[in-house]
Parts: sequence; C-alpha cells; structure tokens
Amino acid sequence: MSTELQHENRLIQLRAKLNERKIKLWEVPYLTQGEDQQINTEEMLRLAEQLGPELGIAADLCLQGLTALQRNALDKLQSKDEFQRTGVATVKVRAPTQTGSNREFDLKVKVTDTGSQLCELIGQRLSLDARKIKLVCSGRIINGVRTLQEQKVTNGATVMALVMAYSEEEAKRECSTYDRVHKIRTDAEMLINENDSTNFLSLEDQSGNAIFLPKEEKKALLMGLTLYAKGKAAMKADNCEEALLLLLEADHDFRCCNSLLLNVVDNYALLNLDIVWCYLRLKNLNQLPDAEERLKVCELKFQQSYGKNMQRVTAIRGEQSTEKILLVRLHLLKAVLYFHQNKRDDARTMFRVVETELLKLRIDDDCLSRLMECGYTMKECRIALRACSNDVEASIEYIHNQRQKRDSNEKRSVRERKLYKTIGHDASAGDFKRLKLEFVDQLMEMGYPEELAALALKRSANDINGALNELERNGEALQTELLRTVLIEVDLQQKLEALGFDRKVTKVALKLMANDYDRATNYLLTNVQNGQYSEALQHALDVLERLDKKIVPEATEQSTSASATEQPSTSSRTPPSSTPNTSGDDAKAQEKKRKKEMLDILFASFSQDIRTTSEADSHLDLQLDEEMNLLEQYKKLLEMD
Repeated sequence: MSTELQHENRLIQLRAKLNERKIKLWEVPYLTQGEDQQINTEEMLRLAEQLGPELGIAADLCLQGLTALQRNALDKLQSKDEFQRTGVATVKVRAPTQTGSNREFDLKVKVTDTGSQLCELIGQRLSLDARKIKLVCSGRIINGVRTLQEQKVTNGATVMALVMAYSEEEAKRECSTYDRVHKIRTDAEMLINENDSTNFLSLEDQSGNAIFLPKEEKKALLMGLTLYAKGKAAMKADNCEEALLLLLEADHDFRCCNSLLLNVVDNYALLNLDIVWCYLRLKNLNQLPDAEERLKVCELKFQQSYGKNMQRVTAIRGEQSTEKILLVRLHLLKAVLYFHQNKRDDARTMFRVVETELLKLRIDDDCLSRLMECGYTMKECRIALRACSNDVEASIEYIHNQRQKRDSNEKRSVRERKLYKTIGHDASAGDFKRLKLEFVDQLMEMGYPEELAALALKRSANDINGALNELERNGEALQTELLRTVLIEVDLQQKLEALGFDRKVTKVALKLMANDYDRATNYLLTNVQNGQYSEALQHALDVLERLDKKIVPEATEQSTSASATEQPSTSSRTPPSSTPNTSGDDAKAQEKKRKKEMLDILFASFSQDIRTTSEADSHLDLQLDEEMNLLEQYKKLLEMD
C-alpha cells in the first residue's frame, strides 16, 4: 500500500473528527495569543494524544497529520485574505508522475491572467517547456487564450498539470505528449473531412443498425469516437497522461452533439467512466466534484440501458449478461469516492459489493485453456466464460451466437447503406427517415426489385400500402429515378459488352438493377431478342437519353466558359496543339497521389488502435487485476479484513 494513500487516509479521519467536535486548528488554543501568533506545540501534542487512540493512529503520526491540516488551514486563510486585498489567487498544482506519486505546490497567479500564463509559471517550476504542459481543472482542459476567471479557475482551485517524471528520458516523452495529442486531433479532422464522415468510421447502435445523423453532428460524434478510441489505446499502453488528454478532448466533442443522441449511445457513459478511472490511476481523485458528476452520468445511463441491477438485460438475455463487468468498475470507483468523502460505511458496503461481483466474474484458468484450444480468441473466451459462469459448453454456444449476431447485423448495416446510396436517400434527419427493411423484403417477396421497393417506401414514408400503390401506378417514374441516381460500375459494363450487348443497353440494365451483374444479365436476356428491344427496355433507353441531354449541355457550357476565361501564358501566336498540355493535370495527379498516400498512412495509424479498442464488446474485456489490487488496498485502509 502506498505511503501517500495511508497519509491521505489519516487526514480524512482527522478532518472528520475535527469537524465533528468543531475544533478549529487556526484559532487559540492551537495558536498562541497576540498579533504574532505561533503554533502552540503543547496543545497540538495534547490533541494528538487524545485523538490518536480514538482513531487507532499512533501519536506521532496523528501529530504529523494535525500539523499538516493546521498548516493547510492557515495557508487557505492567508491566500483568501491576499486574494481579497490584491486580486492575486493561490492555486494548488498537482503534477502526477509515472512512478505513481504526485508533486504538489502552490502558485500565485492573477485570475485575469490567461491559461498559457499559468502554464508558463508551472513550466518554470517544473523546468519544462510550458507549451508542452496541459492543465486540467474540474474536468476541463484549461484554454490557453481565455482568462482563468472566465474558466472558473479562482483562488483555492486545484489544477492538475499533466507532465512526466523528472528523468531526462521521461521529460523528453512529456515534451512530445502535447504535440502527439494535437497531431491526433488534426489528423482525425483531416480523415473525417476527406471521407465526408462516412468511410473512416461507421456509426451503429447497440443492435448493429446504422445511425444516420446530420453532417455537423455526425462529424462531432465521429471526432469524439475517434479521440476516445485513441484515448483507450493510450490507457491500454499505460500512458494515462496522454489518455486523459484525449478522453477530455473527446468529451468536448461529445458535448457538441444533441443531448438526446448522447442518451441513446453507451459510448458517452463509458467515456465518463474511463475519465474517472484515469483520475484514479493518476492519483488525482481530488477532482472529486467532477468525478462524482461523471459517475452519476454513467450510472444513470447504465440504468436506462440495462435496468437497475441489470434487471432489463437479465430479462432479455437471462443470466448471460456480459455487461455486468461494467458495474464492477463503476461500483469500485463509487466506493473509492465514498472513501475520499469520508463516507466510510457507504465505502465498506460498496467494496463488499465489488468483492462479490469480482468473485462471480473470476475466470477458471482450466476452462480458459480448454476454450482457447478450440481456436477462439482470448477476448471471446474471457467474455463468454464470464457470461456463462465458466461453463465451457455454454460458452462455445455463446461465442457462436455472438458471431452470428454480429455477422447478421453487419450484413444488414452494409445492405442498408448500399441501398440508401443507390436510391439517393438521405437518412441524416433521424430514425423517422429510415426505411424499414422488413417492408422492403415483403415487397421483394411480391416480385418487385429491391431498389424499386425502397424508392416506393421512400415516397410513401414507410407506408407499405402506399408503396404498393406507387409501384402499381408510378412504376415508370420510379424507374426514371433509378436511371438518374445509380452510377454504373465500368468493369461490370465491360463484362456485359463482352457478352455481345450494346453499350447503351448495358448501361440501362446496370442502372435498373443497381449494378447487380446477374440480375442485369437476366434483364438483358429477357428484353433483348434477336437484336430487338422490348418496349420496356426501349422506354428506359429513351428516358436515359433525355436525362443525359439534361446533364451534357450543362457540362459543355461549363467547359466552354472555363476555356473562354483562360489566357495564353505568352504573346507568341503559336497554333493550338492537337496534344493537350498535361503538365497541370500531372501536377494535380501527383498532389492527389501524395495526399492519398498520407491519408492511407493516417488511416493505418488510426485503424490499428480503433480496431482493437472500438470493436464490438472490447469494453467488456477487462482482466480485472487492477480492480482486485485496488480493492485489497482500500479494504486494508478500512480494516475490512
């Protein structure tokens, strides 16, 4: 157990006892009388000898704790007086280190100073480049441009400075921490913008259904999810300083999303849980108000999703509920919070709950080995064995069911996105704009092509009877819509031409059949006989020709206009060359190639972390070793053994 935690435990108990007896260490008799007040050592020793036996603390340690509390109280009074007289605030700075301890010191600063000026002061104190320090106060990253007063950093505030240990190697690592976080955000913005917020990360709900959002909100959510994934990767690499920065950056982006959206996704609750976990890992639970608020958000969301004590999940899935593991960390953090708030009875109760939960979730090593011999991954095995109480046969069935469910959801999601793209459907306005795929399937069973069925449902706002009327009465209009929206795949067109079909009819077939090669082939075989086209095919050709005529003149006009504005670069009257000047095109092509290579590198960097941290159920795969160690530490402090 750390000396720091033992000292904190003594201070918590002493502070509570002093408050209970209304003892004020900053007044007489614990200070001498007169203007030049001094510490009354005899009274302090007498008090230590009185309180020590009551709390089970040795007299010398009790005196040490009382002296620390007295000094802290006097410092607070002095800083409060100074702030009222001069406007100079005293802030307490805590700088966590990789070795698990904290460097603490007070700094004098004006609340009208900016965040960057505070960074400068802290950088001088820690002998670090101020630009490489990030400050956190009350769960927010302090902005370097705004004043401290604007950010509610005032006298007595506690500021966490995210820096490394004193060693040269770790100091060098620290100097790159801010740069890495800044670069990660910049790279993520580039990827999301270049991919129009669609190809880099797809959004899905708990059932695997695609989530469609307005562009700006989707961008904010994607940014939050991306930074969250990178933050979890940093946590896994035991780099809690960088992790906390990334998680707080992600929190900022999540807060830009609609509050209703945050209520229906688990990610925001899990983010809050991970932020408090980082506070604990960095030994900065002095961020108590923020930690308490975040755990409340997390607990409320879990109750909405899973029911109180997992009742809703248990009702749906039975006892095979993998989400129970999330409650362990939540309950552990609540217990630690109770401890630091000196709610010792509540802490003991919650720690007992955690102990029971950990015992239930303990994995049998023999069962794990047997299951892994069957070829399943470590993550699959751990999650399944916990869900099935170490029953190997039930775990195998559980893994297969989960794989089938994921495959089914993934296929549905891919199909939905492809279908929306084919018919030009924008579902970003929310769930009420989604097409019901079960209705599409019903219409397909009646013999209608998938794309036409989807278009009809789109026009009828998911009314299946209205969609049937559309298909029967406005079939031609629906086909015209398909001819307008579908972009053909050139390689499929070439394959159809190789079978002997004319270029124009292959284009029509691929558009009407949404680039389905087999269906397009059958369509052509049915509608082309001895070089003669059926009435339906001829009509489609005529419609496509009219659509092309609407598009081509516009393109020609733009091209002509662009040519007219171009001026020769020299005054010589050289006749126009039959070979176009491609130097500009080559430069653009090279730039495009360079940009693509850069994006590919960025994507590979991001996807490596995101695959491991945001894939299905990754948040349920906890080893629980740290949780067990923390439980044992706090049990000893509370004398629960």
